[in-house]
Amino acid sequence: MPIVGTPVVAPATSSIISIDEVRAFLRDYPEKNPLLDDVEFSDSELTTSVARAVDFANMVDRPTNWTYSDFPNKLLLLMGAVSYLLMSESFRQLRNEAIYQDGNIQPVGLDNKQAAYAGLSQSLRAEFRSSVSQIKIAQNMETRGFYRSPLSYRAWR
Repeated sequence: MPIVGTPVVAPATSSIISIDEVRAFLRDYPEKNPLLDDVEFSDSELTTSVARAVDFANMVDRPTNWTYSDFPNKLLLLMGAVSYLLMSESFRQLRNEAIYQDGNIQPVGLDNKQAAYAGLSQSLRAEFRSSVSQIKIAQNMETRGFYRSPLSYRAWR
């Protein structure tokens, strides 16, 4: 009896990240935000952050034409999107920072987390930029082949 094989196609891993994935990474749920009792970032802000991460990646080192759907790494795109969101929120925090004190009570701040948002954004942005650069270098070497100058073999005296 002959053996009949049926090809199995593994699902392609998509680099498209959803709004839910960004929100999950940020832990941005109403029940996790008791002071806001709502989400911190709207769906349109999350969508915009992903687009801006792609735009930023396209201008790092050599220009590329990556899009939302063909971005080379899903986790990297998520880090870039969150970096953009945190930077944007740090601007809002700085603009609305107000500290007040009543009597002998410790000063209370409203929107006084600007430095924390900015610091986390810068950390993620640096990792994002470095990783994008490494991916572009690797892709460049793959498409052009590794080239070694013949002069590198010659002993100079």
